[in-house]
Amino acid sequence: MDLTFERGNAQRPKGHALVYFKVDTEPDKLYASYIVVLPVKADFGKYVPPFLASHLGNMPLNDFSAFAMPPVPEEISGHNELERLSDLRDDDLVFANSMFSFDLPRMMEGITDAVQSYSDLCAEFFDRQGLASAAPSEALDSAAPTAAGEVEDDTSYSVNEVLLGLMSERDKLAELSRLLGKLQFAQEGRDDNMTGEVTDEITALSRHLPEEFQVLNLLAAARETTSRGSRLAQLYLDRCFRLSDGDTASARTLESQIEDLREGR
Repeated sequence: MDLTFERGNAQRPKGHALVYFKVDTEPDKLYASYIVVLPVKADFGKYVPPFLASHLGNMPLNDFSAFAMPPVPEEISGHNELERLSDLRDDDLVFANSMFSFDLPRMMEGITDAVQSYSDLCAEFFDRQGLASAAPSEALDSAAPTAAGEVEDDTSYSVNEVLLGLMSERDKLAELSRLLGKLQFAQEGRDDNMTGEVTDEITALSRHLPEEFQVLNLLAAARETTSRGSRLAQLYLDRCFRLSDGDTASARTLESQIEDLREGR
């Protein structure tokens, strides 16, 4: 695919670009995505926990050197917005293609081709500069950890945080609900390893949800392994969904129920 650089230089790509498509049947609309070419090749399959892998579809985790998010271009308000964003972020701004109509398979194919073309330009630029991306094992070997496993743990943590940040709030709450069920199963089976893993996953997830959701209080209630704790956890979870929906009246009612249960009323 031939890419048209409206900001930036095809001979010196930055490695991150806003890319957009036009649709002939919708002349007033533009569809955009964001391409990132990583400076270090990564095998994300080593780091992504199972609870996130299900959200990534067919993403090639074993060769995650370049990707686009969202994987299907989303409608954007207009070309001025693209220019403003690319200026603020110092991104390349690239026109990819014009399609007759919005067709999901063709749009997905288009963004895949755009990622490949942009990453090829980056590779050519790096080659001209005498640069090469390190293999994942080389990057880890040169990191000089202070303790065994520290680098791998830190890398895993950062990757998980990035992937959580890509999920919508509703997806995060759905994941929270699933993890609570997994936690209950682990506790009933007295599986301490699984309980610890799920606790860590929920704790990580809490950092990507509003503080008012009180996810850590929810987790503490779920860890009680009592009928009271189970009821509290369910009330906290219901309150999260109500807050996410903007239903503050129902959220306040649930909060009163939580306080009554906590105080034994």
